[in-house]
Amino acid sequence: MFKNPGDDSKLNLQTMLEQDHINSVFYSDPFLKAGFISKLVQDTELQVLYLDLDLLYSGYIVSGTIHTKKNVTLLQPTSETLYKMIKEILVKASLSQTIIVVDSLNGLYNILNRKKNVGKTVMSIMMLLASIAKMTKSYLVVGSMVRYKKEEGWIMSPTGKRLVETKNSKKILLEHGKEGIVLSMPSDSCKLVIPSSLIPLV
Repeated sequence: MFKNPGDDSKLNLQTMLEQDHINSVFYSDPFLKAGFISKLVQDTELQVLYLDLDLLYSGYIVSGTIHTKKNVTLLQPTSETLYKMIKEILVKASLSQTIIVVDSLNGLYNILNRKKNVGKTVMSIMMLLASIAKMTKSYLVVGSMVRYKKEEGWIMSPTGKRLVETKNSKKILLEHGKEGIVLSMPSDSCKLVIPSSLIPLV
């Protein structure tokens, strides 16, 4: 079932997000994620704390494809600066309502790949961010490049690691469509289309 927002110009992705859940954005093509996130950032007036772990969004900024908004704090961590930047996000998110973007979970695994118990560390970071978001009624958006296997569920691509899901997660699946990006929300069996004309990258 497709939801039709009526006037496309009024489509605002922030209204799709939930405050008490981790908004998990699943995609198989990084362009879909970049298109979704760029539209979300364009739509919101809230402060955006953007942890760019795969540097795709930063690349669009540097190339001039996307113009930086004043309400966006773009953080580009390395393995040495990751925890410092997470602390910065926690402090800023504790002061006011924000949108925290973790782009992407795959990148977080990659940057921590030399650590012991990487899975536990990643989950601890996610729970920390989710807790601070709940305190200030903020939004946590986490991108994951995945594919679905019937026997195993959602698998991270290309590593093949099983994606650990939590009960307080809202899934938003991104797919290519004739008119733009199709957003599927398995929780309510509804779909929504972001028309290509509203995607800042197109």
